[in-house]
Amino acid sequence: MSTEKHDASNVAQVEFEHNISSDSRSFAAALGILNNAIGKCQDNTIVALTENDYEQLVVLLGELTDVVRDDEDHLLTPLTQFVFGLIENYERKHIPELAELG
Repeated sequence: MSTEKHDASNVAQVEFEHNISSDSRSFAAALGILNNAIGKCQDNTIVALTENDYEQLVVLLGELTDVVRDDEDHLLTPLTQFVFGLIENYERKHIPELAELG
């Protein structure tokens, strides 16, 4: 995974801890970020991500990877992969030189 460092001081962050009740709240917060980033049009197509959405997703991916690490069976692994895919798609479209490095 290759992501670019961004100053994300104005970006909502999700703190993940290692217990079930806090992970559930963290998961809900992460889904809230995703919902805002990929809201759907009336025809159910995904709206193009903005630069702010991208920056929020980069921060979210960092938080997720800190928790998931290399555990392919972790509850948050599919979410991590989904966020990574959104970031890759954005980079391919808007930052092709960065996407080529990955």
